[in-house]
Amino acid sequence: MSDLKVYALILSGGSGNRFGNVMPKQFADVYGKTILDYCVSNFNNHPLISKIVVVSNPEHIQRTKQIVRGGKFPKVVSVVEGGSTRGESSYLGLMEISRIEKDTENLKVLVQDAVRPFTSKKIIDDVLDRLTVNNVVTVAVPTTDTIYIAGNNGTLEHIPDRSKILKAQTPQGFDYKVLLNAYEKHEKVNRFKQTDDCSIVNKVFPEENIYIVKGDINNVKITFSEDLEYFRQILKTKR
Repeated sequence: MSDLKVYALILSGGSGNRFGNVMPKQFADVYGKTILDYCVSNFNNHPLISKIVVVSNPEHIQRTKQIVRGGKFPKVVSVVEGGSTRGESSYLGLMEISRIEKDTENLKVLVQDAVRPFTSKKIIDDVLDRLTVNNVVTVAVPTTDTIYIAGNNGTLEHIPDRSKILKAQTPQGFDYKVLLNAYEKHEKVNRFKQTDDCSIVNKVFPEENIYIVKGDINNVKITFSEDLEYFRQILKTKR
């Protein structure tokens, strides 16, 4: 694995609308550090991550640069503006990697939500380990809820087998060329409508096996204010 070059592509373009705050959730303060600080630190401190590109909400790019630059995170090589959707932001990050790296032959990329501040080294290790075998790797945990599929008239249509239902997490790992090709081969009108990067690979290259590694319930995504409190409680137990 030592010959791999691995980029972490951290998507920090969220607006924080569901968070119920004027400031996007990646800038929320927890014990003197932002959520973005915690997230970037997990990848900056990992020995197998080569470089980091952060894709920022355009309205907050100066704040993002203040957080991740200044020598605190030496693996951060670029901060770029994101787009209006998650997919567009991811694609713009991939374009920035292409600008930096002239040789992408053996390049891997981990795409991470900036609002997942407690991604463990083990999860990153497991994703990278599987990337030596598979071109696409995702992280997921089992759901504890019963899932309903609703029909068009608002009535219950189907209850899927809960044992086969998983909740996706990040980071999602890719051979760089596979992910970039998926974006470029998807018809432009739908290119940025997928909810995550594995979805676009699955859409364009359905024959590509996407390996699932086990996630962690503590790999929480900060979406609502109660998620932030949960993260605080996690940190308290680790102190």
